Amino acid sequence: MPLFEDKTTRRANEEHQLDIDFDSAMYNAFKEELKGFLLRKSRRLLPFELVKDKLEIWFARNMGIQAVPIENIVGSEGRYRSFTRQFLPLQEDLRDRWKKVNQARYSKKDLPPVELYKVGNAYFVKDGHHRVSVARTKGSRYIEAQVYEYECDVPLGKDTDLDKLAIQETYHQFLKETQLRINRPHSDFQLTLLGGYNILMEHIQAHKYYLEKTNAKKIPVYEAACSWYDRLYEPFVSAIRKNGIMQRFRHRTETDFYLWVIKNRRKLIEEFVENEEAENLVEAYVWKYSGPFRKIIGAFKRFFGLVRY
Repeated sequence: MPLFEDKTTRRANEEHQLDIDFDSAMYNAFKEELKGFLLRKSRRLLPFELVKDKLEIWFARNMGIQAVPIENIVGSEGRYRSFTRQFLPLQEDLRDRWKKVNQARYSKKDLPPVELYKVGNAYFVKDGHHRVSVARTKGSRYIEAQVYEYECDVPLGKDTDLDKLAIQETYHQFLKETQLRINRPHSDFQLTLLGGYNILMEHIQAHKYYLEKTNAKKIPVYEAACSWYDRLYEPFVSAIRKNGIMQRFRHRTETDFYLWVIKNRRKLIEEFVENEEAENLVEAYVWKYSGPFRKIIGAFKRFFGLVRY
């Protein structure tokens, strides 16, 4: 510490520390972007306008002031290009405002709540991007926020990125067309890969054709979807849960497993089982595909984006 420290020196030191903090945040943002490039995984925030459009959410309700987990803030309204997924600053023109917020934190000044939109368990910044950035950089786990919540028929969370948003968009369209969220409200059809909902719709359309031939009358899609769920899908899910099979496939869902078994049904019948009972097919699939070698091959395919239904 210098022998004579006046206000000008203290101010210069404070300014220097604020610049160091911002430069460090920018450097960490570069490392985050580089890591995302190497792992082929986007490290950018989700554009809230895109989420609204794809999931067709239009009306929000005021939820008041809440303490929100910062790690659940995944996107932004209008400034998604300015920060990384971890809300680290990407642009030099953010420096002045970022430093002012950081200085307020050093001075222990009260900052106004940020404003967030909530969709599922994911949050998007309406106002207060710099406050969120500084708070997260400083290691804060929660931030005070005025929250406006949008109702949505598909789940979003802290892991939602552009790839998962594309899946949720097709999930939303699937639920909209089949009305299964209304008629079977406790059902869950979450998938982890694109393309699966088209296959589910093909199954429902095939079941619809069967019902129409059997009953000699037209069957609406929502009615065929309910029949498919009760007579075909639910027995498979019950067999999956009964055997605790998903413990071996923690990165996947029951609906993923349903599609895999159906896709390989003929081969499983030819090689392992004598009938098409759901439980027999499920157990045969696990026996065939859960070995260590298969797991290594599966991990390799997932990393390079080669997994298909």
